Amino acid sequence: MGQYLDSLILPEDLRKVDRKVLLALAAEIRARIIDVVPRTGGHMGTNLGVVELSIALHKVFDFKKDKLIFDVGHQAYPHKLLTGRNAEFDSLRQKDGLCGFPNPWESEYDTFLIGHAGTSISSAFGMALGYQSQKMENKVVAIIGDGSICGLAFEGFNQAGAAKKNLLVILNDNKMAISPTVGAFSKYLTNVRSGELYHKLVHDFQKSLHSVPMIGETLEQMSERMLTALRDNLIPDRFFSEMGFHYYGPIDGHNLEELISTLRKLKDIEGPILLHVLTEKGRGAEGASSDPYKYHSPPSIKPAAGGKPKKSSLSWSQCFVDCLIDEAERDPSLFAITAAMAAGTKLEEFIAKYPDRAIDTGIAEAHAVTMAGGLERTGLKPVVLIYSTFLQRAYDSIMHDVCLQKDMGMIFALDRAGLVGDDGPSHHGVYDIAYMRHLPKMILMAPRDGEELKKMFLWAKLQKQPVAIRYPRGNVPELDLDLPNQPIVLGVPEVLKKGEQVALLAYGAMIPEALQAASLLQATGLNVTVVNLRFAKPLSPQHLAPILAEHELVVTLEDHVLMGGVGSAVLEMIQSEQLQCGKMIRLGIPDEFITYMSREEQFQSLGLDAVSIAAMVTEHCELRLSKTISGH
Repeated sequence: MGQYLDSLILPEDLRKVDRKVLLALAAEIRARIIDVVPRTGGHMGTNLGVVELSIALHKVFDFKKDKLIFDVGHQAYPHKLLTGRNAEFDSLRQKDGLCGFPNPWESEYDTFLIGHAGTSISSAFGMALGYQSQKMENKVVAIIGDGSICGLAFEGFNQAGAAKKNLLVILNDNKMAISPTVGAFSKYLTNVRSGELYHKLVHDFQKSLHSVPMIGETLEQMSERMLTALRDNLIPDRFFSEMGFHYYGPIDGHNLEELISTLRKLKDIEGPILLHVLTEKGRGAEGASSDPYKYHSPPSIKPAAGGKPKKSSLSWSQCFVDCLIDEAERDPSLFAITAAMAAGTKLEEFIAKYPDRAIDTGIAEAHAVTMAGGLERTGLKPVVLIYSTFLQRAYDSIMHDVCLQKDMGMIFALDRAGLVGDDGPSHHGVYDIAYMRHLPKMILMAPRDGEELKKMFLWAKLQKQPVAIRYPRGNVPELDLDLPNQPIVLGVPEVLKKGEQVALLAYGAMIPEALQAASLLQATGLNVTVVNLRFAKPLSPQHLAPILAEHELVVTLEDHVLMGGVGSAVLEMIQSEQLQCGKMIRLGIPDEFITYMSREEQFQSLGLDAVSIAAMVTEHCELRLSKTISGH
């Protein structure tokens, strides 16, 4: 693996070695990340950019006692390698392996399990406040990327600066996030980076003073006020100063000596401090450095699994945006909005084609939703494309600024809905049905394939109330269906396959599993009805009542938490409408956080894959038959 990476097991070993070893260690850490991440998937670019910064932090601080709080956690791999996890690093993001984010169950050096942006300053301030209230001397350091400075981060800055507690915030400025950083603050940081001019002028000025005979030292001392005035004019750091932080930087994030020296000076300074560090995303890997957006989180290279329903080469994200682009040519009222996810949602092509009809708000989900409401009131038709897990942050805006309003017609495209695999519990989109279904006026939909996604989009566009369409991570399935064209009608499901004893009521991404399970069961002599629910809200009692009454066993299938999900909706409908129903089983996600592993492994572990569904149905039917024969 590496001479020094293997021998320096813990941070205390790091603090005993010299600069030469640290430089060699940095090279070994980069080589390890470049070797492992293409095999496991993960965040490459940002981690390669913070190698020297991570080494310097562990060289200066003792994070067994002191605390290091990451933001999002995209930059935690060097920290993991420096804190005793090198031997396990090949298991990154794999089942029973290392988490792709900081994880306190994994190491005492990790404080929070995280995955969303903008939380570090608030968390770190809370810890600093707690330690100082208890007269404890633990140091607290937060590291946040420039792309993560969102509304929550500003709230943290505001409180921490006013309280004047001891806190060090490191701004890791690599000039880009998942998508290009947008907004006024991005332009502000661009101006701050121009402080490099200041540092060059200072260096040249001080060098010239040393050349003055005899009085050079005196002149250098006298120049401090001049340099301060020069700095005030060339580096616009007033934002952080006005927020109550002592600002230092920007400094070179790849200069180990400068990093260590600066951190040592700042370690014991009283009050809130912001250290601005400039890093290069993807440093050390040619591909990652030249194309940092692509290499922000490259997918793992894994062999294709056999025996699964065939999938097209078209992703769900691309399929939705293709629908949006096609319809935008005919409908000038369509306006697309995303929140720092233009690349992830595939919206970049739409933005390039219709730059005046699209906006990326940055990491500001609540603002994006409320702004969409404003657009709708002007006669436009907003389409909000946000990952399911991130739309959680906009719940209040969805309720107050959309659902509460009169005739507010807009479309929410919930990308990455359901289980997302190796990104783990912070990124699973398994709560959106529950947090949106109880809101009056909200319509919830999920398509079975790309053809139905287009039909749903065109139908949703005509509604005078909000419609949320959820679709999963991955590629669109190619379903072998020979069905007449059935138009979308509010609340009405679609019967894909007609059977007798068992009915599988499937929603969205579960439809391929339901169809495959039905095929497996047919081989055992069981004829199964497969229903594409289409809607989680509303449900049509008129259309579902005969299906529920005619089948001995009814199974609801969803890649969502069971509490508040589709199965709950069906049960509530049965109770409120007093419908007849055979035995009902709900399959979905239990009341627990689902850890990181491949999406296929997650489905198998939860019994949501076709083989597990078929086995459960077979076991139930055999048990019922056994009880009937024995007379029980």
